[in-house]
Amino acid sequence: MKQFVFVWLGFLIFSQLSGQQFGGNPSSIHWNQINTDTVRVIFPKGYDDKARRIANVVHYLQKHYSNTIGNNLRKVNIVIQDQSLISNGYVALAPYRSEFYVTPPQNAFELGAVSWTDVLAVHEFRHVQQYSNFNIGLSKFASFILGEQGQALTNTAAIPDWFFEGDAVFNETKLTRQGRGSLPLFLSNYQSLYNSHKIFDYQKLRNGSLQNFVPDHYALGYLLVSYGRIKYGNDIWRKITADAAAFKPLFYPFQGALKKYTGIAFHSFVTEAMQYYQQQWQGSVSDTMHWLTQTDKHNVINYRYPYQMSDGAILVLKSSYRLVPAFYKVYPDKREEKIAVRDIGVEDFFSYNNNRIVFTVDQPDIRWENRDFNELRVLDINTGKETSIAKHTKYFSPDISHDGKHIIAIENKPVTESKVVVMDTAAQILDSFSRKGLVFSGPKFSANDQFYYVLARNDKGEMSLIKNRIGDKGPSDKLLPFSNRILGFINVQGDTLLFSLSYKGRDEIWCIIDGKERKGPFRMASYSTGLYQASLQADGLLTASAFTADGFRLGSFSPRWEKIKDTNTLSDLYTGEVYLLSDHTILDSVPEQNFNISKYPKSFQLINLHSFRPYYSQPEYSFTVYGQNVLNTLQTQIAYTYNQNESSNKLGYTGIYGGSFLQPVFGFNQTWHRTGLAQINSRDTIINWNELSGYAGLQLPLNLSGGKEYRYLNIFSTFNIDQVHWTGFAEKLFKSAQFNFINTGFSYSGQIQKAVQQIYPHWAQSVLVQYRSILNTYTAHQFLVNGSLYLPGISGNHSLVLTGAFQQRDDLLQYLFSNNFPFSRGYTAIDFPQMGRLGINYHFPLAYPDLGVGNIVYFQRIRGNLFYDDTYGKSLKTGTSYTFRTAGTEIYFDTRWWNQQPISFGIRYCHLLDNQFNGLGGNSANIWELILPVSIFN
Repeated sequence: MKQFVFVWLGFLIFSQLSGQQFGGNPSSIHWNQINTDTVRVIFPKGYDDKARRIANVVHYLQKHYSNTIGNNLRKVNIVIQDQSLISNGYVALAPYRSEFYVTPPQNAFELGAVSWTDVLAVHEFRHVQQYSNFNIGLSKFASFILGEQGQALTNTAAIPDWFFEGDAVFNETKLTRQGRGSLPLFLSNYQSLYNSHKIFDYQKLRNGSLQNFVPDHYALGYLLVSYGRIKYGNDIWRKITADAAAFKPLFYPFQGALKKYTGIAFHSFVTEAMQYYQQQWQGSVSDTMHWLTQTDKHNVINYRYPYQMSDGAILVLKSSYRLVPAFYKVYPDKREEKIAVRDIGVEDFFSYNNNRIVFTVDQPDIRWENRDFNELRVLDINTGKETSIAKHTKYFSPDISHDGKHIIAIENKPVTESKVVVMDTAAQILDSFSRKGLVFSGPKFSANDQFYYVLARNDKGEMSLIKNRIGDKGPSDKLLPFSNRILGFINVQGDTLLFSLSYKGRDEIWCIIDGKERKGPFRMASYSTGLYQASLQADGLLTASAFTADGFRLGSFSPRWEKIKDTNTLSDLYTGEVYLLSDHTILDSVPEQNFNISKYPKSFQLINLHSFRPYYSQPEYSFTVYGQNVLNTLQTQIAYTYNQNESSNKLGYTGIYGGSFLQPVFGFNQTWHRTGLAQINSRDTIINWNELSGYAGLQLPLNLSGGKEYRYLNIFSTFNIDQVHWTGFAEKLFKSAQFNFINTGFSYSGQIQKAVQQIYPHWAQSVLVQYRSILNTYTAHQFLVNGSLYLPGISGNHSLVLTGAFQQRDDLLQYLFSNNFPFSRGYTAIDFPQMGRLGINYHFPLAYPDLGVGNIVYFQRIRGNLFYDDTYGKSLKTGTSYTFRTAGTEIYFDTRWWNQQPISFGIRYCHLLDNQFNGLGGNSANIWELILPVSIFN
């Protein structure tokens, strides 16, 4: 039991480590830094202005906007990542650092249109302030005995993840013009549940569901944090989190602290908060909608980006909790026709004209995980042929001309400005357009392909809809002036220009007639939880994708054609009384300090020891120190182990360097005073020896993903030394020895996309090939092949998994390498000189309970597996073979612990069909086992 508790503790600690990609940056990048008492901003050359801006914003926030969480500050390293297409950021412990992925998002409805680096600075620095002030009480004690991993563990156990993100979203809403608390799509999540009369309990809201739409912890956190401030004042969360991080009280510290400072129980607080918002949603009116797509009670189905086709069908991108994204045609009679599965992409957006679909496909760098590209592709619906237009690009949101000869896209290269590019189908650039300080998105060709429309945004988040003639370098024609609003999803049909626009707390459908006499803008349709990407039908009705609790649904409605001059601005939704209008514009007046810029050496704090972990697993006590530098090019472990059975001491080091194309791996273990029992002159005699083992080698992790499949290959080879030096009495009896061996091989895995409810992908493979051989003194070798093949089952969420393995070693017994052969389940593994195995597994879901117990464990899914294993073991000397066949079943529980950490565990029943060797149950042919999470031990 003690061992189980320690293993579980170790798993929880390591589960907090996330974010950094090991060795993710090309070695050719040269890094600079701005180093102050508050922050060190580390950035590639060319980002001087952005780095200064981040440093200035961070200093201003700490000086003026820290008191609501606490005034303590621990200096943080912020690394600007510019090679990735992902728009993201994070702050984490172990090691303590932050990373900003600075490519601006194309879809402003999700993250706003304000300068992306400003949004990251405001949101992520709030996490810095949180961690700086949550290192108190029991959390501080944990950080003392475990390092940064200790604080990560206790903070996670004490304070829910929804508070971390909700508080940060509140901060970005308060201190920018377009924080997510002012974006209709962000807050439509919970309104959609209310409209559908879906009232879930707190544990389901915290943990999600595999069959129902449940908003993420960002939305939940924002609503609860905002309500807490409205009801109990701006300092309420500082008080609650200070007590919770200190574990006052010890059990359920967050709930206990909330009750202490609000006077009500936690469940009452959540209920009151939701009622506060539901009252504001009451009486919400939407345009009359005729639904074109069905819903499923136990599924979430999305129909997005509808385009009207000439045959009356509507082209969409369809996905669900049971289906991977694919292009479909939806006919007026609601019949659906699948065209093709969409290849893997960073963005799911696509454009359509005259039976041609254009979209981007993710093209990761083969080696560097932080660098990826897009590939432009065109799919001809008539022929089914898919054509690659351009590879290794930074293109986004493409559109194809009506004649199919030209493509327009947004280019977002590192350092350079956002740019609109027009090219032919050979990827030759014909025209380009950029303006300093503007970010572009969603370009579309005009009906005659002579012009294009594009959305532009400035650093303040003001957006405009502009029109340019292709090849004309003159001034742009502003169809809509710059204003504080969100625009997106342009669709051109003749002289009618449809688009989504945020208006009075909703994302609506609007249009402009760009004919001989320009008319509009017209307000066309409104739905309480948002409408996106509209198309005009031949009968004059509009079709759009509406956000609902059942997914994005297609609906048609009669257009309003309501002429409105004032398109309004974004406003604080539901919680406006807690903000000051002056706060929204503070980034306009941040003082500019001229921070010094210097070179950042890649070797700086290369061995950055951040955490340590005592551990006990009978009969060994160990103490391990973990290191990882901020650029994540060197990972280090230093460990001391005491074996109480032998009274031996071991000191070890392992390291891996990821800053070069080939990754060096190295390590050693020195053990003193190992003890054993030997029979000498027919008498049992205690002998002692020291042992030294070490290895050095190279590994090459490659990302071969592309198209419809993720593919990863890792090639490795190490040279290993094992040396035994006898001591004391044994030194006179035995000769010290040393032998060297190699360990070489590769692992490969590939899989197509997997839907939410699918247990495994419908097509996937994994294989490990490994060879080990002694090079001197002794003779010993071992060859292992182990693989799996994943196939679809009878039902869409079932999986058939075939496994196979083969291992062969020498039979001289001069040395035995560790045995990693996957033996038939239920038997005690025997290391035969030759072994082979085939396995059949059939996985299927049993239930989706969505049931929580005491805020400790939440059951999302229960699933079963029927299996059959057939292993043979053969003696090479005698030629005798033995069979080990097993039939049985497994029941798995997919759970989340403490409303946060996903863990799967199960129970296994094995019936041994060959029992000439005892199984795990002795002489019994019926074996029961507990299946603990494999990830605990990794």
